[in-house]
Amino acid sequence: MRRLLLLLLCLLLPAAGRAATRFHLVRVVVTGSTRYSQDDVTRASGLVINAQVSQDDLQAAANRLGTSGAFASVEFLFKMVAGTRDGVEADFTVKDAAKSLPAVFENFVWLSDADLRQALHQALPLYDGSLPLSGTMADDLKAALVRMQTEKGLPADVSYNLFAEMGQPPSAYKFKLENANIKIRDFRFSGAGHLSPELLAKAVSAAKGGDYLRSETEKMLSLTVPQLYREHGYLKMALAEVRPTLEDGAVVVNVAVAEGDQYRLAGFSWLGNTLISSDDLSKIITLKPGEPVNASKLDSDLAQARKLFRKFGHESAQIMAKPAFAESNVTYTFEVREGDLYRMGKLEIEGLDAENTRQLIQAWKLSPGSPYDDTYLRQFLTHAVVRIPGRRWEWLVAERLDEPQKTVNVHLQLKIE
Repeated sequence: MRRLLLLLLCLLLPAAGRAATRFHLVRVVVTGSTRYSQDDVTRASGLVINAQVSQDDLQAAANRLGTSGAFASVEFLFKMVAGTRDGVEADFTVKDAAKSLPAVFENFVWLSDADLRQALHQALPLYDGSLPLSGTMADDLKAALVRMQTEKGLPADVSYNLFAEMGQPPSAYKFKLENANIKIRDFRFSGAGHLSPELLAKAVSAAKGGDYLRSETEKMLSLTVPQLYREHGYLKMALAEVRPTLEDGAVVVNVAVAEGDQYRLAGFSWLGNTLISSDDLSKIITLKPGEPVNASKLDSDLAQARKLFRKFGHESAQIMAKPAFAESNVTYTFEVREGDLYRMGKLEIEGLDAENTRQLIQAWKLSPGSPYDDTYLRQFLTHAVVRIPGRRWEWLVAERLDEPQKTVNVHLQLKIE
């Protein structure tokens, strides 16, 4: 809980007259913060050295710091300065707030990130690129953005929200200009010497002409461009910088890439597999030694290899590809974790009359408690006989894992058209 402690020494006038008395502010002293400078805290307080202040002014300064959210606690002491007639010193002892979150500016494209941060720091001395989880600073930052945009005759309908991924704690404050109609004109790649411009342009073409939002654009790029490079063996490729610029009222997204080396497959081995031989697993891998590694294809091959373990009841089997790089070659160890054994649970059939349901249940041969074989379900549905004259139908299938019981419950529903 944030607390404000007032220790006020004012020896010149009786208590009834202090609020109206003016003092000469000689100095401000700030201790306790490892995050903010004394000058920034002083500016944030609203106090001006060598100005005339009242007790109310000093109290208001302490309140500003306390309600900003930047500090977990603020203690202050106002005392007379020896050797002066009406000089006063304001001493603040603060403790920084435990946590803050970065501020993300979705479509403020008129200033670079550095210039925007500098302008906002000038308006809000305690803004350093992030904001506390409580207090007034987020609203103050919004107001500063509105003023900046309005002064330049630019769109100024600013909104913000505390952003969190599904099921995760908040990770950022996102500020956005509403109804700004800022579109993406093009993407320009630098540092891309190994893939053709046409191939890169095709990868991001769906975003051209759409609204520019920093988070969505960067997420799209992180999903498409590295994946494209990984398909051509550039396994360590990284996005070095994503920077929007405004040209003729539209955004050009400048993307700097660090391509790295192209890696070829030197070989691979298996580790941890007991149910399926290494030779049988290797038959699934389509990559050939000496070829550039198509990482997307490798991911697909390993997904197919994992399915083999489901025939033996190991529904949660995992295969991790552990690379070892040597110059422009890579050798993989495919580490298998076969996981727990799952057994057959309940069979439920829905959508049929009693006779058809009885016949199907009787035909089902995977008894409760036996190791679950997911290939049996496909075979069963291929040969299941359902008599519904003159109607088209299909099966809706759900395999439901019961983690505590380590069973698989099978639910079959007949959809009749």
